Parts: sequence; structure tokens; C-alpha cells
Amino acid sequence: MNLKRASSSPSRLPLQARCTVALVAILALVTAFLPALALAQEHPELQITSTNYIVINADTGEVYAARSEHEHRAEASITKIFTAIESIESAPGNKEITTSEADMVSEEASQVGFGPGETFTVEELLYGMMLPSGNDAARALARGLGAEPGDSDEQAVQRFVDRMNQRVQNMGLADTRLVVPDGWGVPGHYSSAYDLAAFMMYALKYPRFVQAFSTLTYEMPDGSYVFKNNNRMLRTYDGIVGGKTGYDDDAGWCLINVAQRDGTRIIAVTLNGVAPDDWYDDNRVLLDFGFDEHARRQAAGESVSGEIVRYRDPDAARILTMASAGGEIGVPQAPAPAPTSLAVPAPEIAKSEKVDTIPANSETETPVLVPVAPSGASGSGLLAAASVAAALILVQAVSTWRMQSRRPSLGSSAQMSSLGSPSPAIESV
Repeated sequence: MNLKRASSSPSRLPLQARCTVALVAILALVTAFLPALALAQEHPELQITSTNYIVINADTGEVYAARSEHEHRAEASITKIFTAIESIESAPGNKEITTSEADMVSEEASQVGFGPGETFTVEELLYGMMLPSGNDAARALARGLGAEPGDSDEQAVQRFVDRMNQRVQNMGLADTRLVVPDGWGVPGHYSSAYDLAAFMMYALKYPRFVQAFSTLTYEMPDGSYVFKNNNRMLRTYDGIVGGKTGYDDDAGWCLINVAQRDGTRIIAVTLNGVAPDDWYDDNRVLLDFGFDEHARRQAAGESVSGEIVRYRDPDAARILTMASAGGEIGVPQAPAPAPTSLAVPAPEIAKSEKVDTIPANSETETPVLVPVAPSGASGSGLLAAASVAAALILVQAVSTWRMQSRRPSLGSSAQMSSLGSPSPAIESV
């Protein structure tokens, strides 16, 4: 006689039904997250050859396309956007720095080409660093603005780099670690496409920075040096605001650009691109896609959704740290810092200087500060977790079914009696 399994709960669903219900619920959860996640996914139709990229709205942080945007990558001279902001925060533009032998770089590195013992203002070195991508100018800024009494040249540069890293940490950018102020290939120096886009959002609120990285040509008042911007897209892309190039053997060809059309600003970051032209084409295609996608979403009435590039205001984070440590706001815990860019405006450009700049819209010069969301699972993390859970439930269901299907049926009362006292009923197959 075949015996049917006795149910301990009359209302309990059969195994197959329970598995089906669980899988449907998990698939519903996954499906709910897919539309938002798709907004930040890679777009193969763009045919981007750079291994890492991201394109975002510079004001909202909305991500339009990305690939491996959190992967740690050497960023070469794009490092200089970090150095530029730290320099602007450290001193007024008319502060003078005298170059040193420690600032000299190898012939293979991009450079202004000055020698030791020459005197420049911070503003002049800023242009020398941002336009021809002078590694020597970056080192002179770091040494000159990082030095405290008794420091060696190396200690002064390290102090400046430490401040750069502290700013990045205060912003919540966990995928960036800076070792040198110029980005020239050293082990352990890296950032990510996401962090670079976030930092550029922040950098755009500094007028001195925007003016420098949007300038095509800068001539010093005495005519001793003329700096030309090596970013070709400043001469070829409609609506370009500014950008920064980068290259070394470890980083490959890197580029970050900001463009503006009809009041909308887009940031595109490409890392480890292909020479001679693909890396520029990648960035151009991403900027175009960003503008097109923004227009499409606006026309469709879609709200900001999906992955959003966020950062914390580093000044607010510093104040919070001081308060939590019991310090008094307004009372320095260390030697008072030099005047910041917000307190000291950039000096006017002398009439003898020849500066060809791409104007930036002053009304949109300051991006919205977007706070970092509380720590928790990201959309991609939830999707992965849901997928794993679905797989585990399916494996368990199959295993249970196979185990039950292999149990022998108990077909006679004699077999039943041989079992002794009553035991849990077994379902036959």
C-alpha cells in the first residue's frame, strides 16, 4: 500500500509550490532594482576602448554610463587637479615660491623647464602645472606650500601630500590614495573614475581652478614663459569648459573633461585609453552621450535615479571631526593655515599677459554639494545578494527533491510493522 506523507500543517504548501513562490518573490525584488541599475551600466554600443570610464551630470551627480568606475587605477597627471585645489586652498595667487633642485624632473616627464633658483607666484605655477602639465611646477607647489620650519624638501612635499589625502578622506572618496603631487608613476598611487568625477564636481566651485583648466595659452608678464594647454579637446569640442590629460606607462592615456550646453554641465572621465586618438574619441563620445541622455530623461519627465556620484563637503567633515574630538571651532589645533581661496580672490590678470580662455558660466560655477548617503547595501549589492539567494533556494529544492525521489516506497503492512513504533510518515513517489 502506498503511503502519502502526513502533513504536520494542513495549510502548508507542497515543496514545489513553496520553491516557486520564493523564486517569484526574489525575481520581483531583482526586477525592481534593474531599472535603476541599468542607468549606470556599461553601454557597449558606445564602443569605448578605455578600460575604465564614467560620465555624469556635474550638478546632480547622476551617472549616465560607467564601466569599472570603482576600480583602482593609476591616473597619472590627472593627479594635478588634487594638487591644484590644495594649492588654491593653501595660499593666495600672489604668494612667491623660489624653485629648488628638488623640483627638477627627468627629461621624460612633462615639465615647464625652469631651473633651480627661479621665482614664480603660486598662480604662475598653477598655470604651469595645469596647461603643459609641468611635473616640476607640481613639485614646486607642494614643496613651497607644504613646508614648515625645519622641514627638508621631502618632508615639505610629504606634508602637502598628506593634506591632499586628508581632504580626499574627508570627502568620503575611498578609492583614492595619493603618493606624489604630480602623478608620475609610483607604486600605490591610484584613484578611480568615480572618485575623479566626484572630485571634479567639488573642484568646479573654485573660480581660480576653472579659469586655469579652461585656459588655452598663458604668458607670464615678463614674457619669460608661455604655457600652452596640451588638451586638444579645448580646441575641438563644442561647449568645452576645461579638462586635464594624463599619461605614463602604468596609467595609459587618461582624460577628464567638463563641457556645458544649455545650462547643463557634463563630466567625462576615461582611464587607460588607447593612443593616438581613441582616448580622445572615448571622452568625446561619452560627453555627447551624457548630453543626449540628459535631454532624453528630461523629455520623458524622468527624475534623478540610479547611481549618483556623491561626496562630503571636506570643510564640514573637518569641523565635525574637531567637534567630536572636543576641540573648539575657531581655535586652531595646529599652526593656523594660510588664507584659503574663498577668503582671497584670484589676482586680476595683468594686461601684459596673453590668456586665451574659454568662458565659464558664472551662474553655474558652484555645483550642488551632495551629501554621502549613509553606509548600507548598494543597488548592485542587493542585486547580487538576491541572485545568490535565488540560486541557493533552487539548489536546496533540487537536492530535496532528488533525495526524496530516491527513498523506497513502503508498500505493505508487513514492512510497516517491521519499523516498530510509529515514525514520521514518508511520501512515496
